[in-house]
Amino acid sequence: MSTEKPRDLTRAVKQYVDRDALKKDVSFSMADISSAMMDQAALFAHYGVEAAKASRQVDDLKLMLENTESRVHRELRDAAAEKGEKVSEALLDRMIARDSRVINAKRALNEAKQIENVAKIAVESFRHRRDMLVQQGLIQREEMKGEVAVIARKTREESLEAQRDRILELRKK
Repeated sequence: MSTEKPRDLTRAVKQYVDRDALKKDVSFSMADISSAMMDQAALFAHYGVEAAKASRQVDDLKLMLENTESRVHRELRDAAAEKGEKVSEALLDRMIARDSRVINAKRALNEAKQIENVAKIAVESFRHRRDMLVQQGLIQREEMKGEVAVIARKTREESLEAQRDRILELRKK
């Protein structure tokens, strides 16, 4: 059995999404909706790439866990064979599960899964942001139509009033 001290794999797990930056990037101002619309695709792509990296990290750690379990299994089986002990697979599985290297690899994998979930939520939040931007754009366009209609009606009324005044002036003469 190996006496090597396992290195802490959870420290090697990389954080891909900064929660404060995400909060800032997802928010937008109604006063500057055009800029928010222009930035949407780039931000979505950025966080999508980060989610892919987080997913790859999970896959790498799954592979590392499988290799660690396999190595520990071989060490335990060989150690038992050297001592002439017969060990069942069920006992070996329990011993593997308690090995500090396996526990460390599982903790790292759990941490990576949590990071992957945050990255997926980030991507999903940009889908919601896109929908909100589209909705706000529609609302602003309708408001502008209303403002244009009011201005057009006011201009028409002023034009009609000016024509009426001219006609009245002509009749007085």
